[in-house]
Amino acid sequence: MAEPVRIAVVGAGRMGGVHMRALHETRRARLAAVVEPAEAARLRAAGEHDVPGYADIDALVAAGAADAVVITAPTDLHVELVERCAAAGLPVFCEKPCGTTAEQARRAAAAAERAAVPLQIGYYRRYVPELVELKGRIDAGTLGQLSLLMLHQWDEHPPGAEFQRRSGGIVVDMGVHEIDQLRWLTGQEVSAAAAVSPGAGDGTSAAVALRLSGGTLAVVTLGRRFPHPDSCWMEAVGTQGYERLAYLWAEGGDDVMLSGVANELDAFAAVATDGGPPGAGGADAVAALEAAALIDRSLATQA
Repeated sequence: MAEPVRIAVVGAGRMGGVHMRALHETRRARLAAVVEPAEAARLRAAGEHDVPGYADIDALVAAGAADAVVITAPTDLHVELVERCAAAGLPVFCEKPCGTTAEQARRAAAAAERAAVPLQIGYYRRYVPELVELKGRIDAGTLGQLSLLMLHQWDEHPPGAEFQRRSGGIVVDMGVHEIDQLRWLTGQEVSAAAAVSPGAGDGTSAAVALRLSGGTLAVVTLGRRFPHPDSCWMEAVGTQGYERLAYLWAEGGDDVMLSGVANELDAFAAVATDGGPPGAGGADAVAALEAAALIDRSLATQA
């Protein structure tokens, strides 16, 4: 078996920690370095995982310490970091959503294309076995023609004010997962959206009705206050079947997410080594953010 791909995690926050832990579970990759400008966070993460820490991408590149990077920095830094890493010739895995707007995602995708390096986006649900199996049944026609998909994502507690300010809002931060999941499961695009929230400017919950390009209806609910740890569940209604999956639920949800992230990082390592297509690429980031903007415009009409 080939040597594991050396991966540097850029950003030592919450999702950076998830990816660092997941890299200890991968077969084709290993954690090689941490890049984090905040010294205390950098030293803590590097010490915990016994890897070198660097203050910026330039220092990482100068040290030749990584074959590829995983970007888990705040969303408003995604594009700049993708551009810098791609210019250095490093394959890039960027956590969703790869910028706060579709235009930023296009910039990131263009940077990777110019540098001829792969760009994979962190939509880990494509690698959750329960959802992969559901997609197989949908593709095989087991459920018949899809009539309705209902997807729910509810977090136990709201994030801090600074995170919310930089994240792009509840739809860009959370809802892009559901948007990508709908596109991946059905092969359809979001063609129309109508959304409601508890009040103008409220960022704690939202409900969205979507029409997909193939005629399927979808309902997405998002929330930041829930009686259980962060949870996701869904229902699929077809002309020949119905399924309900609580695929990321309560106390067991962290293990499911960690496993899904490890699976997608193994896929990324394969892409970085063999040059195959990424699971979710730049075009998927653009499509998710375009749909998110459609939803946000609907929410804005309530102001």
